[in-house]
Amino acid sequence: MPSAGIGTGLHIRPGVELETGWLSGDGLPPRHGRALLALLAALSRADSLREAARAAGLSYRHAWGLVGAGSRALGAPLVDMQRGRGARLTVLGRRLLDADAHVRAALEGHSERLRREVRAMLAEALPGRSSRLRLRASHDLALPLLARLCAPRVELEIAFRGADECLASLARGECELAGFHVADALPRAAAAAAALGRWLEPRKHQLVHFVAREQGIIVRPGARIRGVHDLARPGVRFINRPPGAGTPEDVDLAIAAAVADGRADAGFGLRAAAARYALEFVPLATERYYLAASRQVLREAPMQALLGILRGRGFADAVRALPGYDASKAGTREALSAALAWLGRTRRARG
Repeated sequence: MPSAGIGTGLHIRPGVELETGWLSGDGLPPRHGRALLALLAALSRADSLREAARAAGLSYRHAWGLVGAGSRALGAPLVDMQRGRGARLTVLGRRLLDADAHVRAALEGHSERLRREVRAMLAEALPGRSSRLRLRASHDLALPLLARLCAPRVELEIAFRGADECLASLARGECELAGFHVADALPRAAAAAAALGRWLEPRKHQLVHFVAREQGIIVRPGARIRGVHDLARPGVRFINRPPGAGTPEDVDLAIAAAVADGRADAGFGLRAAAARYALEFVPLATERYYLAASRQVLREAPMQALLGILRGRGFADAVRALPGYDASKAGTREALSAALAWLGRTRRARG
């Protein structure tokens, strides 16, 4: 009995259009397989093979030959033809159409991903076609690293704002990306949950993991501060945000600089900022930093390129140089509903 062969061919056409043809077999080349599937689909709606051939744009003779070749390749009749009763699909013919629909559905997501990747690859070679993504974000030391790795493939335009303002800008369509961090401490978890619920919609927006980072107390060496309770000790000079810190983009390093210069004994900040000035550090919380975007933007070529960079070795190596940072989940997506559920569990556990 002849055996059927099933394989996948991807053909790139002008405009980077992907077409999937899967049916092949003995005496049935892929192009004949596609024509046969179109003919069988037309026959499922027609009363005769002649009518189906006309609907499929085939000559009757060619249609007859396709049905015969397909039946021989698959080992059983695909069409039941009886004099005076027209033509009908056999059980195998109907199952063949069902199988084609199943294959197309399974490959649809893969084809879309490949289409975006190919478009992004070709965009790099086109003169004057730099892609741009506007990012409104609360400050993070890893964001400049990402911008450098993106250039010139993607121009990442970063403006630092408060987290709530960033999410509002995304909701209003003023940017493609909003960056914000969420701590596992109750007040910040509650504030983040409120901001997410206020500005983002689970059906419209999705989150992308950027980094995780350690937040805590930056301490002057010799100050003998081991926890929050030591901050209330008489004589301890604590600085939350020193005068002249300026925009949010330099606040962590400004606090570390103030402690290093002897203007304070301690202040809240990142482990990476403390390490840059060779200061001691008391960990208090791990923060997750997310990038939020609309689902539509996530499907487009510039964002696909950025996701590839986030998942790449270059970004992982760059972040590894920042003490207290973890980029192991960078570039992975998370549903907004999942993040809200995590924040809700955090609030209940700490409440």
